[in-house]
Amino acid sequence: MNDSQKSKRKFRQTKRWKEFKQKMKTEAGKVDAITGKKLYRSWQLHHQNLNEKEYQNLRPEWFLCVNNLTHKVLHWLWTYYQKDEGIIDRLKAEMLKMKEINGGRK
Repeated sequence: MNDSQKSKRKFRQTKRWKEFKQKMKTEAGKVDAITGKKLYRSWQLHHQNLNEKEYQNLRPEWFLCVNNLTHKVLHWLWTYYQKDEGIIDRLKAEMLKMKEINGGRK
């Protein structure tokens, strides 16, 4: 683990972070901002601002409450999206095709 990751982990152990995280969860209605499903026990508070220098800047508008898997998908997708925004269109087209093939099942 590099120094940056250690620093982030240490910050996430502070009272300031823990209180902020709980406040965000309450304000989000305990719901995953992407899926609309209930937040699980292992939910994450996703930083939208990925600038290292802003990591401890707790501006509520820069965060999303999401479940662990949603968080992993966001970061995975970001690595491709920042190089090619068309990935979203291709994903949506695939989801629509799957919906069509599967009779619109939810």
